[in-house]
Amino acid sequence: MSEIGEVVARLWTEAVGVAPAGPEVDFFEAGGTSLALVRFLAGVQDAYGVELPLDRLFTAGFTLNGAAAAVEQSLVESADLAELESLEAELDGLSDEEIRALLAEGA
Repeated sequence: MSEIGEVVARLWTEAVGVAPAGPEVDFFEAGGTSLALVRFLAGVQDAYGVELPLDRLFTAGFTLNGAAAAVEQSLVESADLAELESLEAELDGLSDEEIRALLAEGA
């Protein structure tokens, strides 16, 4: 599970009061309520600084995997264009060996 997935699982557990039984279990079928949904969304905002659109959650499926994907997508959409261009320029200046070394460090 990704780092975002682990944080989303923790936020889900805090909001619902029980850990998700699996990555594809529906939030409401797992005991989530509208109040738990508000707590979950507030936790995501606190942790990542993004607001998850409800339509995205319900379209993608309000599961652990769906919620983590929605957080990731929201982070990408909210990324500062200048920051992305800076990172791209930094990567362009690295050799293939340096990139492989960075990827190996992150693994």
